[in-house]
Amino acid sequence: MVLAAAGLDTRAFRLNWPPQVCLYEMDLPEVLDAKEEVIGKAGSRARCERRAVGVDLSQETWPEALLGAGYQPEKPSVWLIEGLLFYLTRSAVRGLLEKVGMLTTAGSLLGLDVMNRGLFLSPVAWPMRAALARRGAPGKFGTNDPERLMARHGWEADATQPGEEGANCGRWPRPIVPREVPGVPRSFLVKARRP
Repeated sequence: MVLAAAGLDTRAFRLNWPPQVCLYEMDLPEVLDAKEEVIGKAGSRARCERRAVGVDLSQETWPEALLGAGYQPEKPSVWLIEGLLFYLTRSAVRGLLEKVGMLTTAGSLLGLDVMNRGLFLSPVAWPMRAALARRGAPGKFGTNDPERLMARHGWEADATQPGEEGANCGRWPRPIVPREVPGVPRSFLVKARRP
């Protein structure tokens, strides 16, 4: 299992993992260092084999660091990329997905979230985007067709909007605007499989 841009994610500590799982957490070294400090102070213990890999996912060399940490690309894997693509350039997203593709074999799974282009065009989203830009984290990437994006990189994918069937949990407060309606800011939850 690979968590790209793991941040302060605690899945390694709170989920009941099968004994054979090795969880790789990739993020900037300073983020992982801060996380290790908190984990150490709390005395927390991972419920699986956990390997922290300090890398910048926008750089070309991160696959070598993952391989150096013991990741085996010839074995089926599960990847999770949450809260990252929005902040990368289009070329960085392509590069990241290309590298993930090279590091996965048939039967591997990938989950990610991605925003659509409507987020960049809708006046409703401008205040949020301006606030992110002031914090040094401007949004850069979105796609209206996540299935096609994933297919270009060798994945069979299904995308669901939060609130749609399968991504609702009975808590979504408003109607879902169909994907065919243009100009609406939306996000997608993507499940993909390497054929």
